[in-house]
This record gives sequence, structure tokens and C-alpha cells, in this order.
Amino acid sequence: MAVTSPTLDPVEPVWLDRAVRRSSSLPRWASVTVLAVTLGLGWVVVYTTGGTHLSTPHLFYLPIMAATLPFGARGSIPTALVATVLCGPLMPLVTETGEPQQPASWIVRGAMFVVVASLAALALGLRERAYERQLTLELRQTIGPGHAPGALEPELLQRVDDVVDGRLFRPVYQPIYALGDGRLVAVEALTRFEPEPYRSPDLWFAAARSVGRGTELEILAVEAALEGARDLPPEIELSVNASPATLADERLHALLAAAGRPLVMEITEHAVVEDYPVLEGSVQALRALGVKIAVDDAGAGFASLRHIVHLAPDTIKLDMSLTQHLAASPLRRALAVSLVEFAQQTGAALVVEGLEDVADLQAWTGLGAHAAQGYLVGRPGPLPPPVVNPLITALHHPRRGDHTHRDQPAPARRG
Repeated sequence: MAVTSPTLDPVEPVWLDRAVRRSSSLPRWASVTVLAVTLGLGWVVVYTTGGTHLSTPHLFYLPIMAATLPFGARGSIPTALVATVLCGPLMPLVTETGEPQQPASWIVRGAMFVVVASLAALALGLRERAYERQLTLELRQTIGPGHAPGALEPELLQRVDDVVDGRLFRPVYQPIYALGDGRLVAVEALTRFEPEPYRSPDLWFAAARSVGRGTELEILAVEAALEGARDLPPEIELSVNASPATLADERLHALLAAAGRPLVMEITEHAVVEDYPVLEGSVQALRALGVKIAVDDAGAGFASLRHIVHLAPDTIKLDMSLTQHLAASPLRRALAVSLVEFAQQTGAALVVEGLEDVADLQAWTGLGAHAAQGYLVGRPGPLPPPVVNPLITALHHPRRGDHTHRDQPAPARRG
């Protein structure tokens, strides 16, 4: 069956955002110089085109609005007054005849300049205050006290032995696509458990840890993932998951050494690691085998951020709590820009997880993230997945007459 993807507009260029940020951060003397040059050019254009009887005096709104960015009202209103003089007593009504303007005419124009300057400064101030309030609220919600996980069901704990001994689970594989061209670059092996009623994988792994069989279950899950990916092309990386405690197990190292294919080990534990030298030693041993290291669910807790600092991972995978609803959240937007720049400076690949909305896909592509994973671009399932993602390629090669489907949601993510 052919896959029909929503059609998309081209990716919005990030150079515009960068230009605005850079102009706002210019030294004051440079900003004043630019405004002076702009005002002078405006006077030249109005004079050479015939005078103020035409609509060219509206060009002076450009430096007035531009002065608002670095200086606010203290810049926009004086700029409006200078523009009033340049476009009033210093400018004839008709250049060819030298006919002067009526004072009432340029005074009214000047009053409009000042009104627009005041409104622009007011709007910018209100926007900044609203941004600060929302940012403060989201920071409190994000770094506030977390909720302790609920107690595991006794029935779940009692069935762990049957699940581990009987291997009542199977691997599924979720594709990871490059945001630059939509090519398949990796798949992540996830585990699905067969017993009914359905329980999420994290509950089964937590139950196994509670009864002392967590490492064994994780190693068996990695073994099943490797067995199921035997026919995966070698240029496609296979990501598997393990907690820090399992990374030190020699059985895991032997299993990965015998795999004979590109592997990425995702560190999944959210709990605080007490002994980082031990974890760093395990990571070094894995790297000696040619295994790349990824920190999973970055941003879901402080532990993942500590992993990034201590382990210098090859890949940083951002949790869906940061990757979704980017346009509506100034906190997520600010963090997104910082994380992309951090990844670029450290040489790590940045993978955004949990994408379920086209608008978020467009935003992360525009910001420069490296790859995407989520229900929007590919559900977990059997191998092989499509080698090219049509949604991502449509971002870079839009067809004439296409319309954006920015709010098309994907079904909720289960894990």
C-alpha cells in the first residue's frame, strides 16, 4: 500500500531568528550608528523621489520600529522625533519646486510617528513580561518536586519469573530518521511483553529489578533484539537499552562483542548514579568494543543531565516532555536552541523523541536537530522500516500548491 504523507511548507529559515537576536545584542554605539544611517537614507530616498507629497515618508517607520528592539521606548520615541524633523522642516513638499510643507501637515505626521513608536515599545514590553511570567511558571512546574512512582502490583511481581524464564516478550523496532534528508539512520529496539492484561514495558522492568532479576531481563531483551535484527543492513545502527547496573555485566559485553554490527547503547536509568567512576569504566569498555553511547530521555530528570556531563555521549536523545509543543512554550523553545547549540559544540548527535505533531517536526528541523523518532515518523514494529521518511523529505522538497498541515496529531505514544 502506498504511503500518502501530509504536504508541507518549506522549513522556516532559522537565519531570521538569528538575525533578530544578533541585532538586539549589538553594542549600543553600533545600534545608534545603524539607526542614524537608516534615517539618513530615508531622508535621501524621500528627497530624491519628489518630496513628502508622495507616500515615501512611510519609510521612516522602519527605523522607528527597529529602534524598539535594542532600546525600547527610550529609542523608538527619540527616533520618531528625529524622523519628524527630517520629514518635516527639513523636507519640502515638492522637491522640484522647493514648495515647503504646511506646519500642520508635518506636525500630524510627527504625531503619528510618536504614536506608532509608543505602541511598538508598549507591545514589546507586554510581550516580554508575558514571556517572563510563562517562563517562570514552566520552570516551577518543570523543576518542582516529582511524583514518586506508585507501588508495583503484587501480581506483576509474582509473574516476573514466568516472564523471564519463558521469555514472554518480543522485540519491536522504531525507526530513527535524519532530519537533513529523511533517510533511515538507525532503529531502536523496544520490548513488548505478552502477558495479559497489558502492562507497559517500564513496569515489567521495574518489577524484575524489584525481585532481583532486572539485569537478567535486560540482557535477554538485548539478546532478542540482536537476534531479530540479523538482517538489518550494516549501515543502519541498532540501538539497545540498558541501565547503568547492567552496563557493568560481562555477559552484556560478550553479547555486544559478538554482534558484529554497529550498535548504540542507550542508558535508560533516571535514578541518580552514586558511583560515576564505575559507570564511566563500563562506558569505556563498551566504546572499546566499538559501541556508541547515547543518553536516553534527556530532560526527563536531573540524572540524565548528569549522564551527559559525565559520559560525553555520542548521542543525546531528548525526552518527549521537551520535544513536544515547542511553538507554544517559551521554555521548551529556549531549551531547544541551547541543546542544539550544545550538541553542535560537543559533536554529539541530537535525536528528538516522541514527535507526534507536524509543527514540532518542522520546528526541530528548522532549529538544526539531527534526527527524529516518534509515532509521527514511524511506529515501533517489525523490520525493515521504510528507508526514507516521506514527511521529512516533504519538508525539504515541497510541491507547488501544497498546504501545511501543522496541527495534524498522531495517536498518543505508549512507549
